[in-house]
Amino acid sequence: MRKPSKPRWGLAPIFILLIALAAGGYYFWGLAPQTAAATEAPLQTARVRKGDISILITGSGKLVAAARVELGFRTGGTVVGVPVRVGQTVAEGDTLAVLDDSLARLTLAEKELALQSLISPDALISADIARINAQTSLDNAISELQYLISPAVYRAEQNLLEAQRSLDDKKAANASADEIAAAESALSRAESALKTAQYTYNAEYVPVTFLTSYRDETTREIIETIIPPTGDTIGLARAKVQAAQLSLEDARQYYTRLSGDTEPCADLTTYGTLTSKLTSACLAVQSAQLALENSRLTAPTSGTVTMLNAAAGQSVGTSPVVAIASDEMFIQFYLEETDLAFVQSEMPVRVVFDAYPEEVFEGIVTRVDPELALVSNVNYVSAWATVDLPVEKTFLSGMSAEVEVVSGEALSTLLIPVQALRELAPGSYAVFVLQEDGTLQFTPVTIGLRDFATVEILDGLTGGEVVSTGVVETK
Repeated sequence: MRKPSKPRWGLAPIFILLIALAAGGYYFWGLAPQTAAATEAPLQTARVRKGDISILITGSGKLVAAARVELGFRTGGTVVGVPVRVGQTVAEGDTLAVLDDSLARLTLAEKELALQSLISPDALISADIARINAQTSLDNAISELQYLISPAVYRAEQNLLEAQRSLDDKKAANASADEIAAAESALSRAESALKTAQYTYNAEYVPVTFLTSYRDETTREIIETIIPPTGDTIGLARAKVQAAQLSLEDARQYYTRLSGDTEPCADLTTYGTLTSKLTSACLAVQSAQLALENSRLTAPTSGTVTMLNAAAGQSVGTSPVVAIASDEMFIQFYLEETDLAFVQSEMPVRVVFDAYPEEVFEGIVTRVDPELALVSNVNYVSAWATVDLPVEKTFLSGMSAEVEVVSGEALSTLLIPVQALRELAPGSYAVFVLQEDGTLQFTPVTIGLRDFATVEILDGLTGGEVVSTGVVETK
């Protein structure tokens, strides 16, 4: 009986081992060159070229009138005429609406009649008489004061006032040092003269002028005594002189306004009762004229009527009844806060209106508001621009538009990809220029405009040179 035979494993393990070694060797030697090549990735380059670059900031806004005014009457009344309509173009001074002015005309006639009574030929004669009487009153007041303080003291006081006034005038006029010194010397002499006059007044004038006598009731003797004027008496006399001077000036000015070549109401300065009465009459006439003018509503500027809330026969108050928008139009547009550094006055803009989506209109930024504008609870930079609007097209206030601000633009300039730029320090840059022998040369450059893909080169490179932008990244 045969025994079962055992499995034959003798040569099989050796054969399998040889196959594994061969496969491993093939894998190792086959992949080794590929790994080495991957460590030497090819260099990416770009040629310095000429082209255009623009820095554009976009926003949205609306077309608005440069000015819009709402107009109403200063006083209420009944409208008797409205010669304009909404949408009509008006010029400065054109009549927009008219109130019944019969009462205003009557009031003006009454005030003019009152004024005529003050400037008539009879009034001129009365003014001349008042001027003469005022001069007489002043002369009398001065005579009374001179009697009380002596003519010498009065003249010395007047000289002192005149010297002080002269010095003040020279100082106010920035006169020379010699002129001011002379005026100060004159003032000093006037002060000394007044002291001398006052001494003479007390020593000589008072004993002679104010010597009086009376009989003693007991002894029946005649007694002489000196009773000088009191301070109150002298003060009252001085006040009378001042009042008389004011009255004379008032009468002179009144007479001059009536008899002069200019209109009596040209000068409304008041000096006293007479000129005050004339001025009041002139102001009353002017007020009545203004009330009459206010019954007619006129355009303060040229523009287009955008609102009209008045009709003939309608009673109105002082609320606005007409609105005018100026013909000059602006674009008010809004930008993100992060764009603030890229917009300023005089920058060009390109505007596309929703109403004319196929056309681009050119303009200029006129101003950037100093405060942020809150729109839908979000802060935006608010800016304004003028736009060249053709007259053959219709443009309405409030039209929506997209605005593109040309923050910077360079035409036919040297450009490289932004990947080629190396920042050394803030504001300092360099690139690697590929040489003919394949080496890279470190080259500092000065840049200009820059967007997300391209950089303008102002200095350091020439057209046609090749710069490195990095290496091809492999996985």
